Amino acid sequence: MIHRPFTHVADISVSPDFSGIPDNVRTGLIHLTNNAAAALLLLSGLGIVISLCGLVVGSWLQNQHLSERSRSGLLVSAGAGALLFVTVAVANYTMHLFR
Repeated sequence: MIHRPFTHVADISVSPDFSGIPDNVRTGLIHLTNNAAAALLLLSGLGIVISLCGLVVGSWLQNQHLSERSRSGLLVSAGAGALLFVTVAVANYTMHLFR
């Protein structure tokens, strides 16, 4: 009696059907998402470079405020890049599950 509600969950299967989408639209959406991921990764990399430059300048000028601000910016930029990487990996994994 306890396991009965969970049997319906185990019977659910999802299989997306991409056959109704024209090939050029599907290819365009793939290029769009690839370009968006690349742009976001470039922005994250730019944030890392700017933060590292701020750390160096803050060290040379012995400015603790600039160094702390750059360190937090470095953490945010690296975290954004890592989050993007994990998101793309999860999306690729789930798409391989549905094939």
